[in-house]
Amino acid sequence: MSKYETPEYAVIATEEPYEIRQYESFYIVEYENVNDPEINNGFGTLFRYISSENAEKKKINMTVPVIEEMTADGLKMAFVVPKEHWEKTPSPNNPNLSVKEFDHGLFAVIRYSGFSNTSKERIKLEMLESWIVRNGYKKVSNAMLAFYNAPFTPPMFRRNEIMIRVEAN
Repeated sequence: MSKYETPEYAVIATEEPYEIRQYESFYIVEYENVNDPEINNGFGTLFRYISSENAEKKKINMTVPVIEEMTADGLKMAFVVPKEHWEKTPSPNNPNLSVKEFDHGLFAVIRYSGFSNTSKERIKLEMLESWIVRNGYKKVSNAMLAFYNAPFTPPMFRRNEIMIRVEAN
């Protein structure tokens, strides 16, 4: 079990390595910078935010997963806001950060272990997209990568996921 807070969801259906999940709404702090489409500065910027580089100078606990949204223009990265800060999430000082509500909804997810890389992510995304179609769902969002572990976690213990918001056809 993780020592970090994670968004709440219910598993609706499972077919290893796939799941359909119903997520409750939660809040994120998102890094988006058109001058940094590969989000090279994303993690550091978000980490400084939770380390008290925010309008209230408040330290915020780390949560999982770290979410990367794959858009046509590049990537966005987000940290999940701990529940205790939902009523009053500290405002970011950095103009590349924004607080957003991650709306509740149905998501198709594929889970995998090891180190994630572009090649593996492309293969897993293709598998997930095929599974979505075969199972009568329709994609209604960009794909999102979800990373649950610290960088030093051994590959066999790593939890990575790709998730896509879906609707039943």
